[in-house]
Amino acid sequence: MNVSYGLAPHNGTAAATAVADPAAPARRKVVDACSLVYDDAGWRAYLNRLGENAPEYLDVFAASFCRYFGASHAAYREALAVRWQDAVDVLLPPGRPAFDLAAHLADRRRQGVTAEFAMGSAERLPDGRTVNGWLLETAREARDRIHVWAGISLRDPAAALREVEGSLAAGASGLCVIPFLDGTDPADPRFAPVWDAAASARLPVWLHTGHHFARSRPSGLGSWRTVETLAARHRELLLVAGHAGWPDVREMLLTAARHPGVRLEFSSHRPRHMDKPGSGWEPLLHHAWGLARDRVMFGTSTWVNPGPTGPLANELAELPLPDDVVTAWLSGNAEALVARSAGVHGG
Repeated sequence: MNVSYGLAPHNGTAAATAVADPAAPARRKVVDACSLVYDDAGWRAYLNRLGENAPEYLDVFAASFCRYFGASHAAYREALAVRWQDAVDVLLPPGRPAFDLAAHLADRRRQGVTAEFAMGSAERLPDGRTVNGWLLETAREARDRIHVWAGISLRDPAAALREVEGSLAAGASGLCVIPFLDGTDPADPRFAPVWDAAASARLPVWLHTGHHFARSRPSGLGSWRTVETLAARHRELLLVAGHAGWPDVREMLLTAARHPGVRLEFSSHRPRHMDKPGSGWEPLLHHAWGLARDRVMFGTSTWVNPGPTGPLANELAELPLPDDVVTAWLSGNAEALVARSAGVHGG
């Protein structure tokens, strides 16, 4: 994964706000296909889940976390050397400004972001709600801008199915699954009822695919083979391969070519690196005029490249791609996915 945005500290309410520049190029229309929208309790649940299941992330992405939360990298490193919980406290000290939905939406608008797929989780907050529940309630009046993709854990198939059904009833318009955090294989037949429910409701599923840093979990969890198996078994399932299965981008593209319900999104990776030899993204650019044209979506992962979204989107526009492909990847394909599923569940 490529990370390197430097910015002034902020409170994590929204991606850093860019200062208006009359000479700056006009913002392109963007739909962020992998966004995280949390208050501090939600961020703590997110970071604790990483610490408990994949603490390597708190180390590998130390600089990104500190930039996003405006924390001292030295203090974070010192705390992480003792306990990962102490490092989380450095990122989320008492007294931080509360999450402000209006400010978040205003910043998104300034960056050209017209909509985002906000990934939730089934983790419990101190008030007893799940992160999914908080997100669905918080974004209720902004459903045209924030499409909530409820997070589910596959550790308990019955609980996962209940979370799908409850989130759908509450207005979720998609699902997200991170297999390496659960330590489970999404293609295990035990989870078939979950995928059948998602397919029946036309709920797209964002699935973390490709490389991960959790040393205690197999590298194959969430590979292109997982996507191939699920798409073959559940023909109506809409699957979004999170991070495009990198570094196996070619295999993921070929999987999408075989299954019309499969999409790719490339969050966590900087577009400006994609045309460099050895980046692993050569297949995506090579097939941009063909099978990748209508199957690829832009995403940020919010904290991984914690800078303004507009410049990140402009990096894509600077690649050797035709303008219609850039437009499709930045917004058109995501809008088409929303339109394809919205009629059934009112997303």
